[in-house]
Amino acid sequence: MKVSIFTNHIGYDSADTKSAVYCRRGSETPVKFQVMCDKTDEAVYEGTLCKAGEVDNWQTGYYYTMRFDEVTEKGQYYIVVTDDKGEQVRSYPFRIAPNLLEVDTLTAVGYSFKAQRATGEYGAADSNIPFQFGLIPGRIDAHGGWYDATADYGVHLSHLSHTSYFNPQQAAFSAYSFFKFNDLIDEAEYPYYTMFKRRLLEEGMYGADWLMRMRAPSGSFYVTKRRTMDAYGPVSKMRIMGAFAREPKRRKGGSTFADPSDFLLEDFETSFRAGGGYAIAALAYAARTTYPSEYTKEDYLKAAIAAYEYLEENNCRYCNDGKWNLLDEYCALDALIEIYKTTKEYDYLRRARAMAKRIMAHYVPVDDTMGYLSVNETDRPFFHAADAGMPVVNLLNYVAIEREQADKQAAIDICEKVMRYQLHVTNKVANPFGYARQYVQHGDGSRCDQFFYPPDVETAPWWQGENARLGSLATAARSLSYVTKCETFKKELCKFADDQINWILGCNPFDACMLEGEGRNNIDYFFEGERRDFIQCPGGIVNGITSGIHDEHGIAFCADRTEDVPDNWRWAEQWIPHATWYMYALCMKKR
Repeated sequence: MKVSIFTNHIGYDSADTKSAVYCRRGSETPVKFQVMCDKTDEAVYEGTLCKAGEVDNWQTGYYYTMRFDEVTEKGQYYIVVTDDKGEQVRSYPFRIAPNLLEVDTLTAVGYSFKAQRATGEYGAADSNIPFQFGLIPGRIDAHGGWYDATADYGVHLSHLSHTSYFNPQQAAFSAYSFFKFNDLIDEAEYPYYTMFKRRLLEEGMYGADWLMRMRAPSGSFYVTKRRTMDAYGPVSKMRIMGAFAREPKRRKGGSTFADPSDFLLEDFETSFRAGGGYAIAALAYAARTTYPSEYTKEDYLKAAIAAYEYLEENNCRYCNDGKWNLLDEYCALDALIEIYKTTKEYDYLRRARAMAKRIMAHYVPVDDTMGYLSVNETDRPFFHAADAGMPVVNLLNYVAIEREQADKQAAIDICEKVMRYQLHVTNKVANPFGYARQYVQHGDGSRCDQFFYPPDVETAPWWQGENARLGSLATAARSLSYVTKCETFKKELCKFADDQINWILGCNPFDACMLEGEGRNNIDYFFEGERRDFIQCPGGIVNGITSGIHDEHGIAFCADRTEDVPDNWRWAEQWIPHATWYMYALCMKKR
């Protein structure tokens, strides 16, 4: 059937905001909508639709929005829209229940990481792995970690290190996050997550043990292990400890290529922004966690402190441009926070305070009430394909440990202004789904706010769907909602956070749930003209929706092979940052 009503396919938590979107089929005018009990076919709520209109150059229809926050009773429902001719359209059924999304999806997403562990023949090869081009002599044991994506059997702390401002946080961030999720669930006092918490700690310790093996003699960490680009050769011969060239000769998707003479030895290791910060944070977290593992708490803490002290002095050596920037600072901040929480030594709180002030110094006001963070010493805006919410999330993590009220409030004030601007940019145009827009700088230096990550920036030709970015911003919004004193702003933040999760779970123009195995219209992944062996993992989350292939004001979610799309990795490939940020956003909820 042609879908005219878009909802979250799984449903809505009873206490959350609840939105759905109606797409007009012709020239009719919808006059009312009703939320119907699926058992009795009786209306439990009736409301008026709000006109939104057409969106940018999506060419997907004329939209109206519907809100039904008042419906909180547990049950299964559907929506009926009645137009001015008396004709009715009915939605697919959906559920409402307390903590519905946490109960129904967190365990599946968490299990997807266990399925993505680099084990078997990869684990065997990784236990005695050489370095790319033989540039570093010998072999090391670096087994462990999670495959980065459906078609990427590499295990990366980060990639895109040839750029200055776009490193995503990958496997090290996931390791850290599993410990964080455990604590957040404790804070929420959920009564039914005992086994799930054990799985979280198991994945966290699995990641921490792998990070211990990824330590480099210098004091930093090795940045990646992967297969050579002959993706179908024997694993035992093709697995290597890799590097990311600062000036790659050519690029394809997220991969970069260079000759042996183009690499520095430092290119094998991390800066704070290339995964070092979260490797330290994960190890510091492991040092105060009681769960079976391969190392002692003292081992984890010693490694975390040594790595932090080394990178604080030597970070510039490992940055492609030789400079600290906002990304290094927000990753270093979480590292300091976790070391402080483990050691309780005041010096680490003092250093975290100084790092937070460095981050806040990036604030660029737009007016007296809102602004954005610059990424460097200029006013160049920070925007990101995966971690757009991370500076706010990490500043609020700092707020939780800060003792001085003035410093605490200064950080909250900056977070409020940044998120007010985020909501302003999101809401200033027709945007019925509440999709998080961002203020960007294009490759030619021009700036604008728009719906999707621009393809012409330094990461080109890498660009893809942004489900991680949506999860990160949902996490930031929920984090701030607990500390802001403005009740109106709090409600706006909660609505914004819910909208991002709803988009991922099916309330989008393609009626596609992007969590594999849930909802409807899960996208298939085809690669280089055929399926090959890149099969989706249940519980994984795909890259997601992008701008149009040839029009940044358009929209695309390419499920079928075309002349323009011989493979659809930009949309259909699963990537662990999507799953990590999705879990973070849900675990952040307090009930």
